[in-house]
Amino acid sequence: MAHFQSRRQSTRLGVIALVVAVVCALVGDRETRAEQNAVPARSGSASPASSGAVAPPSGKLPVVVNIPPGVTSPEDARPFFDDFSWRSFIALNWPAVPGQHGVPKSPNDPKVFLTAGTSYPTVWGSYREAYELYRTDAAPIAFDGAATTNTVCGPAASGTKILLMAAKSGSLLQDVDQAFSYPLVDQNNNYVYYEIRFNADQYEFVRSNGLYLSKNLMAAEMKAPIAMPISSAQPYRQGAVMLKAAWKQMTSSDDPSRYYTVKAKIYDTSQRQPVCRDVTMGLIGFHIGHKVDGFAQWIWSSFEQIDNVPNDDGSKPTNRMTLNNGSADPKTDGGWANRPDSKHLLAPDKRVKAQVTRLNPIPTTPSGRSTADINTAYRKALASTVWTNYQLVITQWPATPVPQSQFKPKENQGVYPKDAGGPFPVNNAVNTALETFFQSQSDAAGAGGNSCMQCHYGAGLADFSWSLVLRSR
Repeated sequence: MAHFQSRRQSTRLGVIALVVAVVCALVGDRETRAEQNAVPARSGSASPASSGAVAPPSGKLPVVVNIPPGVTSPEDARPFFDDFSWRSFIALNWPAVPGQHGVPKSPNDPKVFLTAGTSYPTVWGSYREAYELYRTDAAPIAFDGAATTNTVCGPAASGTKILLMAAKSGSLLQDVDQAFSYPLVDQNNNYVYYEIRFNADQYEFVRSNGLYLSKNLMAAEMKAPIAMPISSAQPYRQGAVMLKAAWKQMTSSDDPSRYYTVKAKIYDTSQRQPVCRDVTMGLIGFHIGHKVDGFAQWIWSSFEQIDNVPNDDGSKPTNRMTLNNGSADPKTDGGWANRPDSKHLLAPDKRVKAQVTRLNPIPTTPSGRSTADINTAYRKALASTVWTNYQLVITQWPATPVPQSQFKPKENQGVYPKDAGGPFPVNNAVNTALETFFQSQSDAAGAGGNSCMQCHYGAGLADFSWSLVLRSR
């Protein structure tokens, strides 16, 4: 674990151990990019979630993992990576400055986040979408530009999300299939929808280098592996961030107070005549990939809404579940039953609701500071917000990372996990709403694997971005 030793010497160490309830000293209401880029001081060395203490809410995306002295194994480091994941989740879901992309509103004022409600414009929601970067009709617009990208459903109205994707064929299709897999039908008999977004560092790197064109991407890869911007503390730089979200269609059977919701248009091709429908969507799954200083193979964080599936101890959530009917029928194998037989979308009367359970429990180690423990601490601290209804299911990172220039990807006969930067955990890092049918290693064999790093290892030459590989034109 030499990497942890070197990190102690090269980064400011320690984790803030303050209880959210006693913070909230206001520091003004500046809503500028400069304020976003200010790096908060960090002090202390207490383990995250020790004595129920967590980092105070901040709208500044963390760019350093604070690993204190004495940490010599990935398992002992897990609490600090999980804390990084939660702080990232909060910063990304911070209220955004209206009319700007990626700018948090008063990021130093926790009250802005704690009183935001259940439906508001988030920072990550103002990031540019994959279909805006990988257009089929023109070059992508600038990240900070005021222009909007037209779609089959027309331009997005202010505050309205459009869920669809730009296909290589040039047509606009619904973004329903899971990665390398099948659609997911929830307990409302509706398809789950997905979207991908990028922060300014990743979006502008691809745009400014013309990598949205496959000829430019291939030419660049012939010279060296693509290396997107990596985070920096001084001067502050976020580094590349890519996000994937899973959304359910809200119905009268759902409790909207338990979900972060948005107004959206979906392009529904399940009927004989495709149509754009106005719906309210609830967030049920959230992936974060972040290229962080010292971790060239990225840090991967995955969150879920707590009512997706039964609890790990077999008990049921107190509310109706999104992906499970509450009984043992049908029995799940590999964490699922009733996977669609086809990727073609079916009319409602021909669909079968998926039955999903969590095959890989949320980590319970190290004792007292596990992912489950940190979830408890953060959910308690955020009890006044909708985010108390979300939980971190896994953080995965390279425990022995190598510079991207020295990385040996699959295309160069590299082998996972040996040549992948020491991923921890190696396998079983999945999300029930995003990799429903790849929860077991056997189901995922030949389809990228059942962990974030194993799947994205196949896109290693493109700096682990499958969207760059598959959507460049």
